[in-house]
Amino acid sequence: MEKKKCPNCGAEIDAEATRCYVCQKWLSQSFNGVDDRPPEFLATLLFAWFLGCFGVHRFYTGNIPIGVVQFLTLGGCGIWSYIDFILICFNKFKDGKGRLLRDYNSNVGITVFVISLVPLGLICLLIFGIFLAVIIPEIV
Repeated sequence: MEKKKCPNCGAEIDAEATRCYVCQKWLSQSFNGVDDRPPEFLATLLFAWFLGCFGVHRFYTGNIPIGVVQFLTLGGCGIWSYIDFILICFNKFKDGKGRLLRDYNSNVGITVFVISLVPLGLICLLIFGIFLAVIIPEIV
């Protein structure tokens, strides 16, 4: 069996390998010359945060049918796209081929998730405030 060296760590790996078993980094190209690596974590995270209601992160990761449905439903009124965002933050989101995203950084994922809770909390407080403004005058 033919061997080659990993360009990242220099370990000897199979010639047909698409990922180094030593450093766990994805190799730039597979044996057939086509770049077949999973989509990047950070790009997917940013697509989900800024354009999630349009399903852009689904199109980017190869989930075209689900991306179309998210586009037509505005990300399930934002709920479905926010669930996808949470999955991406905690590295549970899979691309169209069932693979996890590459170059996951837990510090970035968890930090962005915590930051996303601020507007969500403000929205909940606003809804609660409106609810109290409607209910309290009826009680008094």
